[in-house]
Amino acid sequence: MKFFKYLFFLVLILFIGVALYFGTQDGHFSVSETREMNAPPEVVFEEVNDFKNWQKWGSWMNDESLKINYPDITSGKGAFYSWSSDKDGEGAMENLYIEINKKITQKIVFNGSLEDEGNQVTWTFEPQNNGKSTLVSWYMEGSLNLFEKIYFATQDQSLEEMVRFMYRESLENLDAVLQKEMNEYTIETKGITNYSGGFYLYNTTASKQSEIGTKITPMIEQITDFMSENNIPAQGNPFVIYLDWDEMSKTSIFSVGIHTSDMVILPDGSPVISGYMEASTAIKTTLTGNYSYLTKAWETTEKYIQDGGFVKNETKHPFEVFVIKAPQEKNPSRWVTDIYIPIETNQNEYRELE
Repeated sequence: MKFFKYLFFLVLILFIGVALYFGTQDGHFSVSETREMNAPPEVVFEEVNDFKNWQKWGSWMNDESLKINYPDITSGKGAFYSWSSDKDGEGAMENLYIEINKKITQKIVFNGSLEDEGNQVTWTFEPQNNGKSTLVSWYMEGSLNLFEKIYFATQDQSLEEMVRFMYRESLENLDAVLQKEMNEYTIETKGITNYSGGFYLYNTTASKQSEIGTKITPMIEQITDFMSENNIPAQGNPFVIYLDWDEMSKTSIFSVGIHTSDMVILPDGSPVISGYMEASTAIKTTLTGNYSYLTKAWETTEKYIQDGGFVKNETKHPFEVFVIKAPQEKNPSRWVTDIYIPIETNQNEYRELE
């Protein structure tokens, strides 16, 4: 019995010694990883703000034993999720503070619940290159309790080293996911449709075909500013009419316009012009995705016309309508552009395509 008594006291003394040793060690830690991503802050923020999206790029999600519990709300302030894993135990994370498109502050708890103090996690999204890219910073800080100090003292890596590697790999995955999602697109030819036309305000210019994209946005802004200053309501979305397309010189003459409900009488020196578009029957194709796929969408429409035996109406010009566009929608995979190529209206000569 004395042996067990001495053994007990020996173990107790050893435990107290270990506790005193690790208890006096600084348990504070901080980890920060940063990566610039070729995506607008709004797109990156939206991806990070919803915990369900983390399954696509979180490096720890490869754990086959990982089980995740999601509540009904997984994005925004107060959203949370919890997990359990044979490898990493249990834990939970909650959004404490949200500054839209700029910052997310969270609490993460390892081997506990959200009722525990946990550690602070911070995301920041800083616009770069005039908002075309984002500097993403992911930061965690906190303090290890006694048992966590002892645990990590027995590991090959410190908590900071483990989290830093996890953050770095996850940010790489996030970047790859965003690039893939932003480049997704669909092209759907809708067939014969009627476009009502109507009055519109517009501007016309000539440019190299490669420069059209850079000229359209300021032309739209000029028209919308004029309409706003003069309390003229828009009737529909902005559009581009292609008046001439010269493949030899790679140039184009085009008008950018916005429909109005009635004819607008303009003052002398007006920066915009008033016009009228006749109604037309056209082949319509919808591109959902980046404008870089517009050439492919036009080629698809041209093929549809050729395969269907349709005849273009040469008295009317083809045009594009920007249904959903930048800068209102930052994610290019969600931009919607309708293409219209006017055709002759004697439909008895045409056969419908499947």
